[in-house]
Amino acid sequence: MQNYWLSNLDYQVSKIKSINESSSYSRQKPEDEEPEDDLEDSEDNPESQLNERQKMMYEMYENITSMHGKFNQTSKANGAHYAPANLNPFKNEGLVCGNCVYFIGGGACEIVSGKIEPNAICKLWIIPEKLIKTK
Repeated sequence: MQNYWLSNLDYQVSKIKSINESSSYSRQKPEDEEPEDDLEDSEDNPESQLNERQKMMYEMYENITSMHGKFNQTSKANGAHYAPANLNPFKNEGLVCGNCVYFIGGGACEIVSGKIEPNAICKLWIIPEKLIKTK
């Protein structure tokens, strides 16, 4: 009997790899072309500060959201397990929505629906390591 979860994971990984390959190919510029001021590699862009695992997670959640819509804030199957700022036990460690690559600002998130507080947290966070404070 085939394991559904593993076969689905293999599909997701192959899809992410193909997206990464096609996007890296399309980003290559001829040697004689002037480089543009691109935010993608800028230190202001948190996505450029992610490690390889985080980059894969970022692409995976982006794909899931584009296919199925945003996660809701509940703890149900389609939920992000969102904890508002007053319930976030990890604030002092920098584990807050405001540091997450998905946080848009103005109370919004790329992948979680509803109003998002900057000091809240959910299970889908992807925060660059340099923004995480260890004890």
